[in-house]
Amino acid sequence: MGIDLNSAQLLIKAHENGVSFKRMATLGRQYLLGDRQKLIAILLESGYEVSKDCLRRLLVPYTGHPEVYSEEFFSLLGAKEILAIDMSDYEGAQIVHDMTHPLPDSLVSSFDLVVDGGTLEHIFDLPTALRNATRMVRPGGRFISLTMANNFCGHGFYQLSPELFYRFLCPQNGYTIEACVVWEDIPQSRFYRVPDPDAVQERINLTSEFGTYMFIQAKRLDDAAREFIPHQGVYTRLWNRELGESAISNGASQQSSILFKLRSVLKRIPVLRSAVVSGRKLPPIAAYRAMGEYRRLQIRRNTKGFLTPLEDLQVLR
Repeated sequence: MGIDLNSAQLLIKAHENGVSFKRMATLGRQYLLGDRQKLIAILLESGYEVSKDCLRRLLVPYTGHPEVYSEEFFSLLGAKEILAIDMSDYEGAQIVHDMTHPLPDSLVSSFDLVVDGGTLEHIFDLPTALRNATRMVRPGGRFISLTMANNFCGHGFYQLSPELFYRFLCPQNGYTIEACVVWEDIPQSRFYRVPDPDAVQERINLTSEFGTYMFIQAKRLDDAAREFIPHQGVYTRLWNRELGESAISNGASQQSSILFKLRSVLKRIPVLRSAVVSGRKLPPIAAYRAMGEYRRLQIRRNTKGFLTPLEDLQVLR
């Protein structure tokens, strides 16, 4: 769990766009990762005043000192109170609580900002933990998640999809997503803004050659429902279409039934069945097409133009 240079750039951008860090909570205590000199340069270029004492603390090397954590960085973004929540106090968390258990009333609607810096993907009961994290945000506040999207198999229990957040952090659940950004861990590559799949009426399938991270920023509008269960948009659209098509005429229904019965009969004929099975084998030309499709879906190719590059930021290491 930690804030690296790329997460820091996006958090600075969030602060510049009006996100309040005044009273904030982090899921787990967040390490401050990456080259400190580069981080200081980013802060200075962004117009932040970094005092000599702050510089000294930011430049402390990785030891047992508390400066290896991110509180100093968050304070530069306006944080006045920073509370870490963890199920153990082994890293100095101020609140010891298992996020898969019900929240105490004192934590509900209590923070201007809740930051998941890479904790949720390690919690088996992800839906409960995500509900709890979003219920901790006060109306008008924000929930931010910095998580793994692709090519991190084995890092945690889960790799997460933009659609999970778009469907859960929706107006029906008292939220709206303000930013969804993905990037590959390739220095000097681009950050890309990902739209809501429902807005483009299509799945946004992305592949990548390298580890891919995701930044989610969502604003709480109203009460977050305790039992809200989202559905993936593509299936909701299919279900709605099916309901519309169920009103077709009896003649069309009968024709469909006849075709279904005919197919069932043909499948029982051994010669035809073997032909169907052999036809399903992937010939070399189809394999090449599949590889081409994989390459076409790579983030940097952005073939369908769904992704919008962030012009003023570049990936750092």
